[in-house]
Amino acid sequence: MTNEQEKIFLVFNTACIGDMLVTNALVQNIKFYYPVSKVVFVCNKPFVDVAKYQQGVDEVVVYDKNECKTLKGLLKFVREFPYKHPYASFVTYSNERNLLISRLLGAKHILSNHRCKLWNTKEKYEIKDFTHIKKHWSGLIDALTGEHKNLAIKYNAPEVNTPVVEKVKTLENPVVLCTTSNYYKKDMKVSDCAKLIFLLNQEGFTPVLTGAGNVSRDFSVKLRQEGCFDFINLVDCTSFVELANILKICGKCITVDTGTLHFANALQVPVVGIFYDGHADMWAPDEALYPAKTLEGYVAPEYVLEAFKEVIR
Repeated sequence: MTNEQEKIFLVFNTACIGDMLVTNALVQNIKFYYPVSKVVFVCNKPFVDVAKYQQGVDEVVVYDKNECKTLKGLLKFVREFPYKHPYASFVTYSNERNLLISRLLGAKHILSNHRCKLWNTKEKYEIKDFTHIKKHWSGLIDALTGEHKNLAIKYNAPEVNTPVVEKVKTLENPVVLCTTSNYYKKDMKVSDCAKLIFLLNQEGFTPVLTGAGNVSRDFSVKLRQEGCFDFINLVDCTSFVELANILKICGKCITVDTGTLHFANALQVPVVGIFYDGHADMWAPDEALYPAKTLEGYVAPEYVLEAFKEVIR
């Protein structure tokens, strides 16, 4: 038994899937240095399950961006927040509201790389800067501990047996293929994807196309217009937990720079990550921590296939 009082840590990341998953390295660092602690992850409403099943996350609090746009909504959020005067609040990205909320909650420490003088951190020491986002956010804890550990992100998705998951279980040698993101310059060309699907089929793989939203739907339509039909289309068919289950069942993945890449890393699924628009120095997986291969710039489908065969050996 220990008499040490439990410390409350808030982690604010109200961005999207990949950003949230990469933040898990910070969560695990908190647990490493403060074993008697509760980590409360504050995230945007659509992405609760992305936070909920991360290693080390004890509780998730929903931040409704629309509601908190107004002063009334922000004050209501603070008033109803279940943890006042937390030991520390980590605020990722340059988020004025989240810094203000942390102050109004009375956080003892507010850790952020944000440079705004109005709602900056309360700390007198300098926050270290790192190029890679995972180190950038894990490094926020250095101000409290003097160092941080280079830890692999982890996502502990519960096993589900939904129809879409059961369908994937019946496939012969499936591979997850994610070709679209939230920014068109990061996306695979339709013609390249059609060629890659053809090459994967020749090698005995069954491509499973994933994604969500208008861009992904349009992409799958354009593939068929290119005469490409030899893939399983799961665009707009999966929840985050189902996607995690499908990644584990397939056991391999090819993806552009988007959330699916970080899901694969968090599940230790072998993955080829293609950074068509660069920024691999900020977002690419650490190949010492994950079974991953990073490709940057334009990459021909034949080379993607070779990298894929290398990473799954």
